Amino acid sequence: MTIRVATVLSAREWEPGLVQHARETASLRVVLRAYRPSDIENRASEIDVVVAGGEVAWVTPRQIATWRRLGFGVVGVHPKGDGPAAQLLERGGANEVVPDTIDVAALVQAVRFVAPRFEGPSLEAAGIVTAGVGPRGAPGCTEIALAYAGIRSRSRSVVLVDADLEAPALAVRLGLPPRPDITDAADSVRGDGTIDAECLHEVGSISVITGSHRRGETPLRDTMIAGVIDAATARFDEVVLDIGTIGIDSTRIEGADVVLLVVDASAVGVVRAAQLTSQWMGPQPSLIINRVSMRDRAQVIEATRRWTGLDPAAVVPELKQVRRATVAARMPDRRFAKAIASVGAAL
Repeated sequence: MTIRVATVLSAREWEPGLVQHARETASLRVVLRAYRPSDIENRASEIDVVVAGGEVAWVTPRQIATWRRLGFGVVGVHPKGDGPAAQLLERGGANEVVPDTIDVAALVQAVRFVAPRFEGPSLEAAGIVTAGVGPRGAPGCTEIALAYAGIRSRSRSVVLVDADLEAPALAVRLGLPPRPDITDAADSVRGDGTIDAECLHEVGSISVITGSHRRGETPLRDTMIAGVIDAATARFDEVVLDIGTIGIDSTRIEGADVVLLVVDASAVGVVRAAQLTSQWMGPQPSLIINRVSMRDRAQVIEATRRWTGLDPAAVVPELKQVRRATVAARMPDRRFAKAIASVGAAL
């Protein structure tokens, strides 16, 4: 679906830059460069998104609200450092508000994200969603999610999605190219309701959607990730999410059927896990203790059970092979995967 855009004429560089970029790349179609409000309203049926500058006198909160009622997505562009202009755009209800110094590719991405969603026939969700999470401190969520996805892929179709917005690591861990990534997948879902096959990297028996490493671009919103997950459940038997660190107020696991809570086998790791589980709001997690020294195994299990109130579903030993697999961009070592095999078998 080609997104149809109306821009509000502006002397600032972002507007002619966006128009030129659209002409050169066909990434979207500029159908109108509006001089008056009526220019847009008279051609409402031809427009998906309006991009308007906050410095234009008639781009008021009321005008933005009118565009929203007409069903347009609205991207507001304000002069950098002009707080009042940004607040005006936000008050009117613009879907995205960005500075006029934004890179044109990032502006195009913002336009795509606010465009009306594809309204084709709904896809029936068949797959289950498993989320790998942990408290702050890098307990090893990516390695656990990767090993778990590998185990599950032996008997079903599995896609592993890097949904870590702060520190996406799957592309680096597996030696995959940075693009296409989850932003491309979200763009595909926004366009036609499905994940383009080109957005999937094949690693053995697993399909992988890597995280986004795009500096300076509009951050991917949770709602966009949710769209990717919904589309993935219609295509795969299981969707494994590498979410990474979450806080006690996180809503990122609300749609998960299964949660793997990864705990580092250290005093700090156990305390951080206890803080997280004390106010847990999601589905009952399967607790996985990671990097356990065989010498301290019994003590670590007992401390984790006492502080979190959860019996561990799996205990993963500290293995030198983990680092070797990481350096070589290979799937996790067989002993590592075997340690969490019981978690997958129980589902």
